[in-house]
Amino acid sequence: MTTQTGHIESSPAGSLEGRIRQLVDEIIERDDWFVVDVQVRGRKGSRVVEVYVDGDEGVSVDEMAKLSRELAFLLDAEDLIKGKYNLNVSSPGDDRALLFERQYQRHVGKPLQVLVNGEDGGIWVEGENLGVKDGVLTLQTKSGAEEFSLDGISKARIKLPW
Repeated sequence: MTTQTGHIESSPAGSLEGRIRQLVDEIIERDDWFVVDVQVRGRKGSRVVEVYVDGDEGVSVDEMAKLSRELAFLLDAEDLIKGKYNLNVSSPGDDRALLFERQYQRHVGKPLQVLVNGEDGGIWVEGENLGVKDGVLTLQTKSGAEEFSLDGISKARIKLPW
């Protein structure tokens, strides 16, 4: 969802992204939703604010539209962004990196590509996501079920069919 409105600059309480994340957290106040990422690009007068939210059961377009309206209102009320800006609120999509254990759980059964840290750098491993338990991801690879600590994974994403 895209909303055009106007005002922003960074908050003395921390980074602009951090302050926006706090506002989103205050708005959603639901245990089954979470902020995946907040990015602010551009410069004064032409900023783009991107907010990615996800939920254990996903987030509907209507729910994202409501969140976008509420966030735009708070951004303007707190005058965080000076000048015009575009606000984009969306789900992360399958092409974005998996960052949280909750995301792995939501995508059980899907093919993943993970970059596992090793002594000689990293190695890409592909397999079906069998789930995460206690910080350990289980993938069904060609060699069988393999386990990887989430702490040892530097990148992970859903393997798209193309």
